[in-house]
Amino acid sequence: MNAIETHDLSKMYRHGRELQTVVDRLNLSVPEGMVFGCLGPNGAGKTTTIRMLCGVLQPSSGTAMVAGEPLTRPDALKANIGYANQRASVYSDLTVEENLAFKARLFLAPRAVNDAVKRTLERLQLTERKRSLAAELSGGWRQRLSIATAIVHQPRLVFLDEPTSGLDPVGRRELWDMIYDLALKGTTVFVTTHYMDEAERCHRLAMISSGKLIAEGRPENLRSSIPGRFFELGANDLAVALREAKLLPGVRDAWITGTQLRLSTDESIQAQDLEPIGHEVRSVAATLEDAFVFLSKQAAGKPL
Repeated sequence: MNAIETHDLSKMYRHGRELQTVVDRLNLSVPEGMVFGCLGPNGAGKTTTIRMLCGVLQPSSGTAMVAGEPLTRPDALKANIGYANQRASVYSDLTVEENLAFKARLFLAPRAVNDAVKRTLERLQLTERKRSLAAELSGGWRQRLSIATAIVHQPRLVFLDEPTSGLDPVGRRELWDMIYDLALKGTTVFVTTHYMDEAERCHRLAMISSGKLIAEGRPENLRSSIPGRFFELGANDLAVALREAKLLPGVRDAWITGTQLRLSTDESIQAQDLEPIGHEVRSVAATLEDAFVFLSKQAAGKPL
Protein backbone atom coordinates (compact mmCIF):
# COMPACT_ATOMS: atom_id res chain seq x y z
CA MET A 1 0.00 0.00 0.00
CA ASN A 2 1.20 3.50 -0.79
CA ALA A 3 1.36 6.09 1.97
CA ILE A 4 0.63 8.83 -0.58
CA GLU A 5 -1.09 8.59 -3.96
CA THR A 6 -1.87 11.76 -5.91
CA HIS A 7 -3.67 12.15 -9.24
CA ASP A 8 -3.29 15.42 -11.15
CA LEU A 9 -3.12 17.36 -7.89
CA SER A 10 -3.09 21.09 -8.67
CA LYS A 11 -3.25 24.42 -6.88
CA MET A 12 -3.89 27.78 -8.50
CA TYR A 13 -4.23 31.29 -7.09
CA ARG A 14 -5.92 34.23 -8.72
CA HIS A 15 -4.01 37.51 -8.98
CA GLY A 16 -6.36 40.06 -10.47
CA ARG A 17 -7.45 38.61 -13.79
CA GLU A 18 -4.62 36.11 -13.97
CA LEU A 19 -4.39 32.60 -12.57
CA GLN A 20 -1.03 31.49 -11.18
CA THR A 21 -0.43 27.74 -11.08
CA VAL A 22 1.68 26.83 -8.05
CA VAL A 23 1.32 23.03 -8.28
CA ASP A 24 0.60 21.65 -11.73
CA ARG A 25 -1.05 18.20 -12.09
CA LEU A 26 1.21 16.42 -9.64
CA ASN A 27 1.19 12.61 -9.80
CA LEU A 28 3.10 10.87 -7.01
CA SER A 29 3.18 7.41 -5.49
CA VAL A 30 5.02 7.13 -2.17
CA PRO A 31 5.42 3.58 -0.78
CA GLU A 32 5.08 3.05 2.93
CA GLY A 33 8.08 2.94 5.25
CA MET A 34 10.57 4.97 3.23
CA VAL A 35 12.22 8.37 3.26
CA PHE A 36 10.77 10.16 0.25
CA GLY A 37 12.34 13.45 -0.77
CA CYS A 38 10.81 16.36 -2.62
CA LEU A 39 13.62 18.40 -4.16
CA GLY A 40 13.20 21.86 -5.64
CA PRO A 41 14.21 25.51 -5.29
CA ASN A 42 12.30 28.02 -3.19
CA GLY A 43 9.00 28.78 -4.90
CA ALA A 44 8.84 25.41 -6.66
CA GLY A 45 5.60 24.44 -4.88
CA LYS A 46 6.99 22.09 -2.22
CA THR A 47 5.30 23.70 0.79
CA THR A 48 2.02 24.14 -1.09
CA THR A 49 2.11 20.43 -1.94
CA ILE A 50 2.63 19.47 1.70
CA ARG A 51 -0.16 21.77 2.87
CA MET A 52 -2.57 20.11 0.44
CA LEU A 53 -1.47 16.62 1.48
CA CYS A 54 -1.94 17.55 5.14
CA GLY A 55 -5.53 18.63 4.53
CA VAL A 56 -4.74 22.25 5.41
CA LEU A 57 -5.11 23.64 1.88
CA GLN A 58 -7.84 22.61 -0.54
CA PRO A 59 -6.61 21.64 -4.03
CA SER A 60 -7.91 23.51 -7.03
CA SER A 61 -8.26 20.19 -8.84
CA GLY A 62 -7.11 16.61 -8.62
CA THR A 63 -7.30 14.03 -5.85
CA ALA A 64 -5.07 12.30 -3.34
CA MET A 65 -5.07 9.51 -0.80
CA VAL A 66 -2.86 10.16 2.23
CA ALA A 67 -2.27 7.55 4.94
CA GLY A 68 -5.34 5.70 3.71
CA GLU A 69 -7.64 8.73 3.77
CA PRO A 70 -8.87 11.01 0.96
CA LEU A 71 -8.30 14.75 1.15
CA THR A 72 -12.07 15.13 1.47
CA ARG A 73 -11.76 13.79 5.05
CA PRO A 74 -9.16 16.17 6.52
CA ASP A 75 -9.93 15.43 10.17
CA ALA A 76 -9.48 11.68 9.72
CA LEU A 77 -6.34 12.32 7.66
CA LYS A 78 -4.73 14.55 10.30
CA ALA A 79 -5.03 11.82 12.93
CA ASN A 80 -2.74 9.61 10.83
CA ILE A 81 -0.04 12.14 9.96
CA GLY A 82 2.48 14.41 11.64
CA TYR A 83 3.85 17.71 10.34
CA ALA A 84 6.90 19.80 11.20
CA ASN A 85 7.93 22.85 9.22
CA GLN A 86 11.16 24.80 8.84
CA ARG A 87 10.10 27.34 11.46
CA ALA A 88 9.91 24.69 14.17
CA SER A 89 6.17 24.85 14.83
CA VAL A 90 6.16 24.73 18.63
CA TYR A 91 4.83 27.03 21.36
CA SER A 92 7.68 29.12 22.73
CA ASP A 93 6.01 29.81 26.09
CA LEU A 94 5.52 26.11 26.86
CA THR A 95 8.16 23.68 28.05
CA VAL A 96 9.32 20.78 25.92
CA GLU A 97 7.16 18.40 27.92
CA GLU A 98 4.13 20.70 27.75
CA ASN A 99 4.43 21.04 23.98
CA LEU A 100 4.39 17.27 23.60
CA ALA A 101 1.51 16.80 26.02
CA PHE A 102 -0.55 19.46 24.25
CA LYS A 103 -0.09 17.78 20.87
CA ALA A 104 -0.69 14.28 22.26
CA ARG A 105 -4.02 15.34 23.80
CA LEU A 106 -5.30 16.35 20.37
CA PHE A 107 -5.19 12.76 19.08
CA LEU A 108 -4.79 10.33 21.96
CA ALA A 109 -7.03 9.14 24.78
CA PRO A 110 -6.20 10.90 28.09
CA ARG A 111 -4.79 7.73 29.66
CA ALA A 112 -2.32 7.32 26.76
CA VAL A 113 -0.85 10.83 26.87
CA ASN A 114 1.76 10.42 29.63
CA ASP A 115 3.24 7.26 28.11
CA ALA A 116 3.35 8.85 24.66
CA VAL A 117 5.16 11.92 25.98
CA LYS A 118 7.69 9.86 27.94
CA ARG A 119 8.34 7.58 24.98
CA THR A 120 8.88 10.52 22.62
CA LEU A 121 11.16 12.37 25.04
CA GLU A 122 13.37 9.28 25.24
CA ARG A 123 13.23 8.55 21.52
CA LEU A 124 14.46 12.02 20.55
CA GLN A 125 16.81 12.39 23.54
CA LEU A 126 14.84 15.30 24.99
CA THR A 127 14.35 13.95 28.51
CA GLU A 128 17.02 16.18 30.09
CA ARG A 129 15.43 19.24 28.49
CA LYS A 130 11.80 18.42 29.23
CA ARG A 131 11.46 21.32 31.72
CA SER A 132 13.09 23.86 29.38
CA LEU A 133 10.95 26.45 27.65
CA ALA A 134 10.91 25.99 23.88
CA ALA A 135 12.05 29.62 23.56
CA GLU A 136 15.29 28.73 25.38
CA LEU A 137 16.28 25.96 22.97
CA SER A 138 18.93 26.34 20.29
CA GLY A 139 17.93 25.93 16.66
CA GLY A 140 18.90 22.27 16.54
CA TRP A 141 17.05 21.31 19.71
CA ARG A 142 14.02 23.36 18.66
CA GLN A 143 13.86 21.43 15.39
CA ARG A 144 14.19 18.20 17.35
CA LEU A 145 11.22 19.26 19.48
CA SER A 146 9.24 20.16 16.35
CA ILE A 147 9.74 16.63 15.02
CA ALA A 148 8.86 15.22 18.44
CA THR A 149 5.51 17.03 18.39
CA ALA A 150 4.90 15.61 14.91
CA ILE A 151 5.42 11.97 16.00
CA VAL A 152 4.17 11.94 19.59
CA HIS A 153 0.84 10.38 18.54
CA GLN A 154 2.69 7.72 16.44
CA PRO A 155 1.39 8.70 13.00
CA ARG A 156 1.87 6.46 9.97
CA LEU A 157 3.23 9.33 7.90
CA VAL A 158 5.32 12.37 8.83
CA PHE A 159 5.83 15.48 6.69
CA LEU A 160 9.03 17.45 7.31
CA ASP A 161 9.15 20.74 5.41
CA GLU A 162 12.82 21.74 5.00
CA PRO A 163 13.54 20.58 8.57
CA THR A 164 17.27 21.36 8.52
CA SER A 165 17.00 24.93 7.24
CA GLY A 166 19.31 27.13 9.32
CA LEU A 167 21.02 24.24 11.13
CA ASP A 168 24.78 23.76 11.30
CA PRO A 169 26.32 20.63 9.70
CA VAL A 170 26.37 18.71 12.97
CA GLY A 171 22.73 19.52 13.66
CA ARG A 172 21.75 18.51 10.14
CA ARG A 173 23.50 15.16 10.45
CA GLU A 174 21.90 14.42 13.82
CA LEU A 175 18.47 15.31 12.48
CA TRP A 176 18.92 12.98 9.52
CA ASP A 177 19.85 10.20 11.93
CA MET A 178 16.44 10.75 13.52
CA ILE A 179 14.73 10.67 10.12
CA TYR A 180 16.30 7.29 9.32
CA ASP A 181 15.31 5.99 12.73
CA LEU A 182 11.69 6.89 12.02
CA ALA A 183 11.77 5.06 8.69
CA LEU A 184 13.43 1.99 10.19
CA LYS A 185 10.57 1.75 12.67
CA GLY A 186 8.00 1.79 9.86
CA THR A 187 7.06 5.46 9.62
CA THR A 188 6.90 6.96 6.14
CA VAL A 189 8.81 10.27 6.04
CA PHE A 190 8.12 12.86 3.33
CA VAL A 191 10.90 15.47 3.35
CA THR A 192 11.20 18.66 1.30
CA THR A 193 14.62 20.18 0.71
CA HIS A 194 16.64 22.32 -1.67
CA TYR A 195 19.95 20.81 -0.49
CA MET A 196 21.42 18.32 -2.96
CA ASP A 197 23.34 16.39 -0.29
CA GLU A 198 20.10 15.85 1.65
CA ALA A 199 18.29 14.71 -1.48
CA GLU A 200 21.00 12.05 -1.89
CA ARG A 201 20.00 10.62 1.49
CA CYS A 202 16.43 9.83 0.41
CA HIS A 203 15.33 6.36 -0.69
CA ARG A 204 13.32 7.90 -3.52
CA LEU A 205 13.13 11.43 -4.81
CA ALA A 206 10.72 13.68 -6.69
CA MET A 207 12.24 16.67 -8.48
CA ILE A 208 9.90 19.65 -8.79
CA SER A 209 10.44 22.82 -10.78
CA SER A 210 7.90 25.63 -11.27
CA GLY A 211 5.18 23.48 -9.74
CA LYS A 212 5.75 20.54 -12.08
CA LEU A 213 7.14 17.10 -11.42
CA ILE A 214 10.15 16.79 -13.73
CA ALA A 215 11.51 13.44 -12.55
CA GLU A 216 10.99 10.77 -9.89
CA GLY A 217 13.06 7.78 -8.82
CA ARG A 218 16.03 6.62 -6.79
CA PRO A 219 18.81 9.26 -6.60
CA GLU A 220 21.36 6.98 -8.26
CA ASN A 221 18.98 6.27 -11.14
CA LEU A 222 18.28 9.96 -11.65
CA ARG A 223 22.01 10.68 -11.82
CA SER A 224 22.69 7.90 -14.30
CA SER A 225 19.82 8.92 -16.58
CA ILE A 226 21.56 12.11 -17.72
CA PRO A 227 23.00 11.83 -21.24
CA GLY A 228 26.47 13.01 -22.22
CA ARG A 229 29.70 13.09 -20.23
CA PHE A 230 31.12 15.14 -17.37
CA PHE A 231 34.72 16.23 -16.81
CA GLU A 232 36.74 18.15 -14.25
CA LEU A 233 40.09 19.84 -14.84
CA GLY A 234 42.50 22.25 -13.25
CA ALA A 235 43.78 25.45 -14.85
CA ASN A 236 46.24 28.23 -14.07
CA ASP A 237 43.52 30.78 -14.74
CA LEU A 238 40.04 29.33 -14.22
CA ALA A 239 38.28 32.38 -15.66
CA VAL A 240 40.18 32.08 -18.95
CA ALA A 241 39.65 28.31 -19.04
CA LEU A 242 35.92 28.83 -18.46
CA ARG A 243 35.63 31.17 -21.45
CA GLU A 244 37.63 28.82 -23.68
CA ALA A 245 35.63 25.77 -22.60
CA LYS A 246 32.31 27.36 -23.48
CA LEU A 247 33.56 27.97 -27.05
CA LEU A 248 34.51 24.34 -27.66
CA PRO A 249 32.18 22.34 -29.95
CA GLY A 250 30.48 19.56 -28.00
CA VAL A 251 30.62 21.37 -24.64
CA ARG A 252 27.10 21.89 -23.31
CA ASP A 253 28.02 23.90 -20.23
CA ALA A 254 31.00 24.78 -18.03
CA TRP A 255 31.24 26.24 -14.56
CA ILE A 256 33.78 26.77 -11.79
CA THR A 257 33.52 24.70 -8.64
CA GLY A 258 36.16 25.42 -5.99
CA THR A 259 39.58 25.13 -7.64
CA GLN A 260 38.30 23.05 -10.56
CA LEU A 261 36.49 23.64 -13.82
CA ARG A 262 33.57 21.29 -14.42
CA LEU A 263 32.10 20.61 -17.85
CA SER A 264 29.13 18.78 -19.29
CA THR A 265 29.61 17.61 -22.86
CA ASP A 266 28.08 15.40 -25.49
CA GLU A 267 29.43 11.90 -26.11
CA SER A 268 31.87 13.06 -28.80
CA ILE A 269 34.21 14.79 -26.31
CA GLN A 270 37.19 12.85 -24.99
CA ALA A 271 39.55 13.85 -22.16
CA GLN A 272 42.34 14.71 -24.59
CA ASP A 273 40.08 17.20 -26.36
CA LEU A 274 40.10 19.31 -23.17
CA GLU A 275 43.84 19.24 -22.49
CA PRO A 276 44.53 22.52 -24.39
CA ILE A 277 42.49 24.49 -21.83
CA GLY A 278 43.68 22.87 -18.60
CA HIS A 279 45.51 20.08 -16.84
CA GLU A 280 44.67 16.90 -14.94
CA VAL A 281 41.54 16.35 -17.02
CA ARG A 282 39.43 13.50 -15.69
CA SER A 283 36.04 12.01 -16.41
CA VAL A 284 33.62 12.20 -13.47
CA ALA A 285 30.12 10.93 -12.71
CA ALA A 286 27.08 13.17 -12.94
CA THR A 287 25.89 14.58 -9.62
CA LEU A 288 22.31 15.05 -8.48
CA GLU A 289 22.78 18.77 -9.12
CA ASP A 290 23.79 17.98 -12.71
CA ALA A 291 20.65 15.89 -13.08
CA PHE A 292 18.39 18.58 -11.64
CA VAL A 293 19.85 21.32 -13.85
CA PHE A 294 19.55 19.17 -16.98
CA LEU A 295 15.99 18.03 -16.23
CA SER A 296 14.86 21.56 -15.27
CA LYS A 297 16.15 22.94 -18.57
CA GLN A 298 14.60 20.06 -20.46
CA ALA A 299 11.20 20.62 -18.80
CA ALA A 300 11.38 24.36 -19.55
CA GLY A 301 12.37 23.78 -23.18
CA LYS A 302 15.71 25.57 -22.74
CA PRO A 303 18.90 24.68 -24.67
CA LEU A 304 20.72 21.77 -23.01
